[in-house]
Amino acid sequence: MSIDEYGSFDVVIVGSGVAGSSAAIACATMGARTLLIEKLPFLGGNSTAVLDTFYGFYTPGERAIKVVGGIGDEVVAELRRIGTVLERPNTYGAGTGITYVAEHLKVVWENLVVGAGAAVLLHAFVQDVVVAGGRVVELVVATKAGLRRVGATVVIDASGDADVCARAGFGYEAAGTIDPAQTLTTTFRMANVDPEARASIGKERLHGLMAEAADSGEYDLPRREGSDHVTPIPGVTATVMTRIDQIFGSGVSMCNATDPDVLTRAEMEGRRQAL
Repeated sequence: MSIDEYGSFDVVIVGSGVAGSSAAIACATMGARTLLIEKLPFLGGNSTAVLDTFYGFYTPGERAIKVVGGIGDEVVAELRRIGTVLERPNTYGAGTGITYVAEHLKVVWENLVVGAGAAVLLHAFVQDVVVAGGRVVELVVATKAGLRRVGATVVIDASGDADVCARAGFGYEAAGTIDPAQTLTTTFRMANVDPEARASIGKERLHGLMAEAADSGEYDLPRREGSDHVTPIPGVTATVMTRIDQIFGSGVSMCNATDPDVLTRAEMEGRRQAL
């Protein structure tokens, strides 16, 4: 099979989540020929595909102190320019969160990355790597048009699963090997929520109502606790209320989300629980 050359870059970044997109902005701003590769049809990774809140901009505690600037500030400023951004307390006391509209953030990442001068390749998976002298010097990328070779002086693995490192044969620690891995969760949003009525119910009361619903036998709830929060969209809340630790009650562990068969069944189970 012939593999066409896509090009050669100073820096190639695999994965366009917060880390990858920020790295692309920084590298391109400094004048490096930069390529950002993403498997999804948009930039942002979990920040746009799953989540809707940034944490870590402020210290936790009664007096919130802003401790983040730089690219993070640029991102939030662009979000505010496009639409509404909410600052709200974390449900579990982790400090003030900045909640945004994910569709807006997709455009913000694109504007900042491309505006900095980086090239972007969406719908692209790293299929293989070439290692020379202990460094990754080339990537083989799978696209709709076939395989492409991408040369790189420096490769940044921001895939979230250390995909490049694993394919290169570098050492890594699989989640759950030493400490328990966090269970998988399918987040979902609810519409037509009365914000005032919801705000009148505290966390403990919410968990009590969920336990009562589960005990009634009328509802098949995967959890008796969880969290939800308001969003910039009126009447819409975002939730974390599913838990996928086994495959359809089979007892098979859901810890290894790098197994494609496990991940496929987990996706379906998560949607079943949300519904």
